[in-house]
Amino acid sequence: MVRSPRRAIALAAVVAVAGSACSGSEQATAPTATSGTIEPVATTAPPTTVSPATSAPATTAPPAATTAPSSVATTAPPPTTLPPTTTTEPLAVQELVLRGDALGSAFFGAAPDGVIDYVTSILGGNTGDTGWVDPFTFAACDGTIARRVDWGVLSLLFGDQSSFANGRRHFIGYEYGRVGQIGDEPEGLRTPGGVTLGSRVVDLLAEFPDAGVNDGEDDLNIPPNFYVSDVFYGLITGTSQDDVVTVVFGGNGCGE
Repeated sequence: MVRSPRRAIALAAVVAVAGSACSGSEQATAPTATSGTIEPVATTAPPTTVSPATSAPATTAPPAATTAPSSVATTAPPPTTLPPTTTTEPLAVQELVLRGDALGSAFFGAAPDGVIDYVTSILGGNTGDTGWVDPFTFAACDGTIARRVDWGVLSLLFGDQSSFANGRRHFIGYEYGRVGQIGDEPEGLRTPGGVTLGSRVVDLLAEFPDAGVNDGEDDLNIPPNFYVSDVFYGLITGTSQDDVVTVVFGGNGCGE
């Protein structure tokens, strides 16, 4: 099923707007000191040869006292530089990356239970779950049955028909953000390049230079929006460089 940019955004925008109303030591050693000199023996005898038997014994000075090496133990002072601090991002921010083919490791087309368990392991219990219902119970998703599970301003959509699969229940898309609710949990989820809710349009275009930025259409209830592809688009407050992202959609959305 091929969706036009206009239809994809129109469908998803309705859900986003409606959702906002609901949910070393060192050692020194001294050198050894040596003292004393051997003096010749004085004699008054005539200068004749002295036989060894009558020669005066040699006098040897007593050995000089030696000073034991002295050791001076030195202790290195404690470090004055504090270890660098590390900033750990929340697991949700690291793991749940907003992409056009998946939310983190949950790819579109995957079985619902596995996707729900994966997100629950990161964010904890959900804040809302429609259960499996007729799509028109909460929105007009394609197919015969649909489900929406919320974690604050993050919603996962499931159905049995999308551009990813047909005839079986699967993960069809996500919606991150609600109009007027920037800063609500889970906060900080972002694209691979760092675009998140509240990012400026100029930053959005730096990561996606080919994205379309549109004023919207009041008569069709379409707010200002950006469009990267059929499976990645969103809402913005306007089209100037300093306007900001308010909602990000991935996959196939639902509408009225």
